[in-house]
Amino acid sequence: NLYVVCFTENLLPSERKKLLNKQKKAKRKELEKANAIAAAQEKREQHNKARQQTNNQDNDTDTPQQDELIPDKLAKTEEPLEQAVKFLSPLQLLAKDRIETHLMAFEIYFRRQKPLLMLQSVKRAWALDPKNPTLHTCLIRLALFIEQMKGAEGDVHPAVWEVLKSGLEPIMGSKPALELNASYLKENASHLPALLCGYKMLYLLDPSKQSECVYYYS
Repeated sequence: NLYVVCFTENLLPSERKKLLNKQKKAKRKELEKANAIAAAQEKREQHNKARQQTNNQDNDTDTPQQDELIPDKLAKTEEPLEQAVKFLSPLQLLAKDRIETHLMAFEIYFRRQKPLLMLQSVKRAWALDPKNPTLHTCLIRLALFIEQMKGAEGDVHPAVWEVLKSGLEPIMGSKPALELNASYLKENASHLPALLCGYKMLYLLDPSKQSECVYYYS
């Protein structure tokens, strides 16, 4: 603001330099704090998964219960997302070079509403194949999720916002989701899988475009 500008202009060069260094240091601390939050969150989830796995092993018996081998029961679970994370962890370790691993991770974290882990997943996928059509749908949905988060901005740590912003900017730039999707459709006008994903996202972003999207689907 005007007061800050006037204040800094009246400072000596050495004082102004100290002030700028102090501001940079404060911002760096905020980023470090947000990264620590994300790391702690992931570590806590890994710990919970390991503890649950240990408990399950302790409860195992040499002779399985008869109903354990019933396919319908094995296919059902009261905690599908928790079970999905169990399958995800070894994939992230052993198949980290496959984009499908990170796309699946995004789907799990999206349903668990974990924005920092969503960001982690799309960044890893982007490093493998930035033009992947499914990755595009993940980016658009993450952008929308962040927009919805802004309504509850007071409940979100400022450092988390900073990490999300700095993490997505190299991928999405400063374009809003609708503009990014329009550019994607234009750049991939002759690529059918990309068009399919692009028009799915167009309908998500603007339901009034339903007729246009249906036309391209058909």
